[in-house]
Amino acid sequence: MPENSPNYGIQQSGGVSNVGNQAVGPHASAISHGQSFTAAPATGELMTQLMTLLEQHREEVPGSAVAVAEELQGELDSDEPDRGVIARTLERLNNMVRPVAPLVETVGELTRSVDSAFGG
Repeated sequence: MPENSPNYGIQQSGGVSNVGNQAVGPHASAISHGQSFTAAPATGELMTQLMTLLEQHREEVPGSAVAVAEELQGELDSDEPDRGVIARTLERLNNMVRPVAPLVETVGELTRSVDSAFGG
């Protein structure tokens, strides 16, 4: 691309990006009427499964894993859940439970369920 040509592209290296509405370029606009979150029925079941597994494997994961899971539950139960907070909390939780395959699987299923609920 020539130097005098504007680049309206978006570049990201690593990390997580959650974009609701986005506009790029001259006269672009993005209008949001708010995102809504409707938890899939499986989300509640997965949270119950997660808490049970954390109890069963408490010797294999950091003690703070339960507090992080409770933080996640609190955000999921809030009137206006923040997708970014949920994503970061799930990522932290995933890092904490890595030594235990059933926990990693459950956190992965929760992540997919939440993504689906946000329409992602």
